[in-house]
Amino acid sequence: MEWIERVNNVVNYIEENIDKEISYDEIAKLAVCSVYNFQRMFSYIANQSLSEYIRNRRLTLAAFDILNTRENIIDIALKYGYNSQDAFTRAFRRFHGVLPSKVRTEVVSLRTCPKISFQITITGGNHMNYQIEQWAAFTISGIRKRIETEKAFQVVPKIWQTAGNDGTMNRLFELLSQADMRPVGLLGVSAGGQWGDSEEMDYYLGVTTYVDVPECTKVITPEDMDELQLPKATWVIIEANGELPDSIQNVYKNFYTEWLPNSGYDLDDLPVIECYLQDNRQEVWIAIKPICK
Repeated sequence: MEWIERVNNVVNYIEENIDKEISYDEIAKLAVCSVYNFQRMFSYIANQSLSEYIRNRRLTLAAFDILNTRENIIDIALKYGYNSQDAFTRAFRRFHGVLPSKVRTEVVSLRTCPKISFQITITGGNHMNYQIEQWAAFTISGIRKRIETEKAFQVVPKIWQTAGNDGTMNRLFELLSQADMRPVGLLGVSAGGQWGDSEEMDYYLGVTTYVDVPECTKVITPEDMDELQLPKATWVIIEANGELPDSIQNVYKNFYTEWLPNSGYDLDDLPVIECYLQDNRQEVWIAIKPICK
């Protein structure tokens, strides 16, 4: 499968540059999708985040260097991206459970994180309700936050929490009452992070305010809100009903590990949209395109 080959290409790139700077632009280029989409995909098929995998690989190799060479520990720390021996010592101890200085003077147990390699296993064990739909161009209006791509998974929940406390959520509900259009509900939209602009991305809390069909009347975007315009595309729309966050997380895991590899589709380079309705009902919209032969 082409997309599995691309994931493995990224892993090979990381391995080749594990003691150098790892470029998120290059990751986006090799993955042919945004870094945020790749981070999400990686975390569900590898059961660890991309940043955690890179850190654990570096700490694994650092331990081998301490055991097998006479290099100074500070030089090994710098080699694997740590700016000080103190920072390296803290990270090493969290991962291995011992101080790096004891590796050469005592018999200690060390952990390893082996290089990952991905392959497809068809299990068919999980049920997923979805539909594939050609959808017209549409506009989302809302609050835009510029965030660091690498920290997106930690920052996004805080954005929602703040919106609930500062009145933003009430304003979005008011806008929603004027604009009952698909994608429906309050929307969380992860946009950007593509090759050439991978270090940062935009996250929108918004509402659909226009769909490019004859019967639709555009709802005016408030002056202090931003617009995100999305083109006509093919979307897989997945039901994600149930308690949050498990319901959404289960959808992503099933999508990336089972549905996508066997679907004949590839990810399109468009934002991922989470739709939050009422009564624990949610949808996830992911843009797809046929795999080019």
